Amino acid sequence: MKLYKIISASLILFLLFVPELKSRDYIRTGTVEGVRENNYITLIFKEKPEFESYYILLDGNRLGTALITARIEDNKAQFRYLALFRAADKESVKLLRPGLAAAVIKPDKSIDNRYDKKPYIERIEYKKEIISTVDKREMVLIPAGRFIMGSSKGDKDEGPENSHFLPDYYIDKYEVSNRDFKAFLDDTAGEYPPYWGEHLDLQRNFRTEFFADLPVIVTYYEALEYASWCGKRLPLENEWEKAARFPLHRDKNNMDAVYTWGYEFREGISNTAELWMNEETGENLKELIKNKYRLEKIDKGYIPVNIYEPAAASYYGVVHMDGNALEWTDSWYSAYKNNYVKNKKYGTQYKVIRGGSYFHSAGESRVTDRKIGGIPNLKRDRVAGFRCVKDVSAQDRLN
Repeated sequence: MKLYKIISASLILFLLFVPELKSRDYIRTGTVEGVRENNYITLIFKEKPEFESYYILLDGNRLGTALITARIEDNKAQFRYLALFRAADKESVKLLRPGLAAAVIKPDKSIDNRYDKKPYIERIEYKKEIISTVDKREMVLIPAGRFIMGSSKGDKDEGPENSHFLPDYYIDKYEVSNRDFKAFLDDTAGEYPPYWGEHLDLQRNFRTEFFADLPVIVTYYEALEYASWCGKRLPLENEWEKAARFPLHRDKNNMDAVYTWGYEFREGISNTAELWMNEETGENLKELIKNKYRLEKIDKGYIPVNIYEPAAASYYGVVHMDGNALEWTDSWYSAYKNNYVKNKKYGTQYKVIRGGSYFHSAGESRVTDRKIGGIPNLKRDRVAGFRCVKDVSAQDRLN
């Protein structure tokens, strides 16, 4: 009873002191279908919405605004969208519920809008795949748009979920291999990683094609130098996660697609610790490797960057983001927006490492999982592989 009185009193104060237009000044175009965690809601419309932002109304008064972040599903009967709710005040959050109106302000007909039309803005289309100029590696396009980053069901540093908009960019389809990295070192007269020693012959060539095709394991600064050499850069962690994550418009299970293929871990298609539990697990993937490299057996470890189960590639076609080698990003390890959990490791000492590996479990190989690199420092911690990204350019446009 006390809670009811408090909410009622808050609503009266809200209506009295917040200047609002009358209900007749709004056009209801949609409805709040559901309330999710971290200020996200779902909206439904009978027609495809024209705007990105809508007012959420209670009895004709604004509770706040809803910013559309992604399309969830549409059919002939309705259009469903995910939106970020921004409350007018703290009390408005308590009043948010399904069934409320999503509305826009009616246009003022007293103003002559005949010449007030939005200019035509051309949407530039880019090639879905390219071969980068210097290192001659395949890259795939990650199209511009919003996505939800993080997980409210994961570790403390993974939440809360946040909406991010990223422009078009390209990312390497495969991890950088030993062969790729050797081409860079040979071109720049760089020193080979110490662990290559036994895998090189007297002419400083790799003894086996198998080792040449494995992901290179380097320090952060070695990865950074390679990226600079070939005219690319290391991905920020939001760029890495968007490329790995199932897109929202295909997410049918409440934004919880934390593996590249969806929601539930699928044993035997990714190079995580589970792949090596026994000989039968991942038999198809292991046979592919044996046949290509003429091997009698495969020991637990990294596998070639360009051999994979198609089902394990991300929605955009990026390979081994759920296992094989950990991957450097160019982001400092820090708290997400609205994450107030204290962590002594936050700051500018450690870089975020993403992805799983052959020695990590499925739970540690989720695409939202965050690890750190830089112990004792970023020049000595040879702990992860990497892939590069690059911004789109005029030469990448479709004719």
